[in-house]
Amino acid sequence: MASTNIEVAALLREYAELLDLTGAESFRVRTYERAARSVGGHPEDLDEIPDAALTKISGVGKSTAAKIAEYRRTGTIAAVDALRARVPAGALELAKVPGVGQKRALELAALGITTTSDLGQAVRSGRLRGVPGFGPKTEERIVRGIGVADSDAALRAGLHGLARDATEDDIYAVLAANVAGEAGSGRAEHALVQAKDLRGDLHTHTDLTDGIVSLEGMIAAAEARGYEYYAVTDHAPNLVMQRMTTEKMLGQRAQLRALAERTAMTLLHGTELNIAADGSVDWDEDFLSGFDLCVASVHSSFEQDRDTMTRRFITAAENPAVNVIGHPLTRKLGRRPPVEVDTDALYAACARTGTALEINASPDRMDLPPEHVAAARAAGVKFSIDTDAHSLVDLTNMRYGLASARFGGLTSDDVINTWPLGRLEEFLRQSRLSIGY
Repeated sequence: MASTNIEVAALLREYAELLDLTGAESFRVRTYERAARSVGGHPEDLDEIPDAALTKISGVGKSTAAKIAEYRRTGTIAAVDALRARVPAGALELAKVPGVGQKRALELAALGITTTSDLGQAVRSGRLRGVPGFGPKTEERIVRGIGVADSDAALRAGLHGLARDATEDDIYAVLAANVAGEAGSGRAEHALVQAKDLRGDLHTHTDLTDGIVSLEGMIAAAEARGYEYYAVTDHAPNLVMQRMTTEKMLGQRAQLRALAERTAMTLLHGTELNIAADGSVDWDEDFLSGFDLCVASVHSSFEQDRDTMTRRFITAAENPAVNVIGHPLTRKLGRRPPVEVDTDALYAACARTGTALEINASPDRMDLPPEHVAAARAAGVKFSIDTDAHSLVDLTNMRYGLASARFGGLTSDDVINTWPLGRLEEFLRQSRLSIGY
């Protein structure tokens, strides 16, 4: 990706964070978050796009286009500089520590706490005990968050520091240097899963929800990658901000079936379901039976205790409609810690129910974390290596997931999207057949 795209995306993302921190309307925050994703995932070099054509980029309106043009002229965006000046030093970084958030970050900055080191010392010394909202449980979450932020930082920096053309071996080297765990489990190198083994991607999004590319565009890009099959899995309605409806999903299904006539790939119509706090998912059994596959993921209530979270995941894995648990520990490197879950119990449930665990290849997630992969495999779990793509550029992230799979010693037999279509379809049907889907 061109450096200008990366630089502008980073500034737009910072602008969204600053707007959020200073209490701007949520729709403005979401507008610039979407614009950042669009610019960061845009395959064309921003430097090659005339000012008047910038609004043709999905998610880029007139105001955002003007900021991009300003950056190209001056190397800065005045609105971003102005907001930076309003925010106390360190508040933005503190807000990214899991367990802190925007409001607490501003309160901490007002107390002269501007770094994670300052924050750790303040918690350990009991300095925050008299501050409203900073009780023992909050302190515990913050201490854990600081640890996660610090430990994720040599990994996140290493992954983001890789060149655009980084190979699986380059990524593997970063993992080996920054992640605890044994790789390969003693098997010969040639037995591990390789890029040539992958036949498709089973978790992707379009602009019907939070992706930035049309259904046609994503399918064309997948076909160009030589895939044999490809799944579209836009968000389900319980993730309210995505504004999905039954009618929209059925409309997409009809569109996808029509497009299937024009491609050699087998197109699978799926969805990314939301695992609610009690483990239930969107839609009823009848509607879910119409999908070719269902990915189910946790998107909220991350602070549940270990027992509750474990029951939540197991309930989802036991749902006959659920084929894959997406980004299983829900982590975002440096921004959100893994949820508290009994991973052994989760692995056992997935092995028992024939539910695959995803290795989410986004370099911001790497989830299932590479250090967990070998243990899940030993429990009998199968895996799906997916990009969770929201843009054309995201489709190229598969190599991150491959490196993680290799780190955990996976072979092609362990990974369902290396299987021939017939074997994959049989796997997806197994649990549904048990209740007559």
